[in-house]
Order: sequence, then structure tokens, then C-alpha cells
Amino acid sequence: MEEYTPEMLAMLERQREYFSSDDHIRREVEVWRDSTPEERLAELAAMCAAGDFFLSQMDPHLLERVLEPEPLPEDTIAILLALRPSGR
Repeated sequence: MEEYTPEMLAMLERQREYFSSDDHIRREVEVWRDSTPEERLAELAAMCAAGDFFLSQMDPHLLERVLEPEPLPEDTIAILLALRPSGR
């Protein structure tokens, strides 16, 4: 596997910042402001079907990697454990 260059990492970070920005999210959801729950459900079903299609095109080894869940960071686990009521 090839290494990411600093330029590639910078580009990925800019993309992450753009797609996670409040302004981007507001633009994305604006089209659904006046839609009905049925319209939203139909779009969600279409998005799921598209995701299923793209996943079906992957070779089995790549699909296995893509579907493997990311482990929670240790600090997140510690926070969740601290929030858990005692006695359980």
C-alpha cells in the first residue's frame, strides 16, 4: 500500500472540513425542509439501494475491510464507562 503524501493528507483534511461543516449540512438538508415523511423515507430507501449496489460491486476482500467496524478509541471507552451507572 502506498504512503499518503503531505499534499494528499492536506486535501483529505480540507474535504473532511468541507463535508462536516454546518453550512454544507444545511445546504444538503434544505431540499427536505418541506418534504413529507413518506418522501424522506422513499429517498432513504433509494440511498440504501444505491449503497447496496456499490457494495455488491466490490471484491470480497475489499468488502470485508469496508464493512469492518472501526474500534472505539480508548478515551471514548473510558468516558462511556465513567458515565455508566455503578452496580451493573
